[in-house]
Amino acid sequence: MSLILPSLQLVFIWMITMNGSPSASAVEMGNLSFSIRNMSWLFYNENHMTCTWDVVGTAPPETQYCLSYGLGNQVHFAPCHKIELGKVACHVHSFKEYPFDSISFCAIGSSQQSNATHCRDIVPVLYYKVSRPVNVTVNGSEVVWEPPIGKHPSGRFNYQIQVKDLRSKGTKVEDLHLAKWAIKDLTRNYAVQVRARIEHFLEQEAKDFVWSDWTDSVTTGEEQAISTTLKSFIVTIVIIFLLVVLLMFIYIRCKTLRCLGQQIPEPKQKFHGLFENYNGDFQKWINASHPETMDPKECDIAIVED
Repeated sequence: MSLILPSLQLVFIWMITMNGSPSASAVEMGNLSFSIRNMSWLFYNENHMTCTWDVVGTAPPETQYCLSYGLGNQVHFAPCHKIELGKVACHVHSFKEYPFDSISFCAIGSSQQSNATHCRDIVPVLYYKVSRPVNVTVNGSEVVWEPPIGKHPSGRFNYQIQVKDLRSKGTKVEDLHLAKWAIKDLTRNYAVQVRARIEHFLEQEAKDFVWSDWTDSVTTGEEQAISTTLKSFIVTIVIIFLLVVLLMFIYIRCKTLRCLGQQIPEPKQKFHGLFENYNGDFQKWINASHPETMDPKECDIAIVED
């Protein structure tokens, strides 16, 4: 902090010098005093950060806000902007500090009439929010899921499952260390949702944990079985329908081809011996087929008398 405060003072002096000397009266300056309160942080997507705070009092319209953060001599600054009346936010998309270190964060507001600063030391991993667990399914007597996707400061996660009894409408939340939950009563129907948080192995009260968003609800029990049976029935009907359409298409296509392309009769079936004995020579086959006749010159002459 001793190294950061002189840097902040230099920032204030530079901003006041660039904006000119104050022109408001003492009364006006008294009416334009403000302070910064309620700083909050959210770290996500490995190296993204959002920091917000409240502006209490009346800040001059030209007040400029920024966020400083760092460890030791390495101090970074990020510009900030108003998101609503009395609320300021900063977004950092390349937070490079080690998330398990205690890092000093300072919210700064500066104008010609008045300035405000509020600093706190935090450990970023305590404010890290992971994405939701994925692929939540009912597997026999268990509800199982997969860890949050993406790259995070730690690959270990803790889970909470919210179980709603669809008959009694009662709801309970259980803490889990494994990515599964045993269904104790298979005769009852439950609607379950799961969320996760990073395992940082640091001493921290449970109320300060930052959890992911809840997953979509998954139903167990008879409703799940009915839903699965209905889906299987629909898939079967669709497959049968597609097979019938395919067979009809094949039948119509084959029938059309037969009509368009009548086959030419094969001579082999009509003229026996033409191809077997004469290699398709029709003239030879014809001559061979004539009955043998006697030469007229060789015929005997017969005289018939009356």
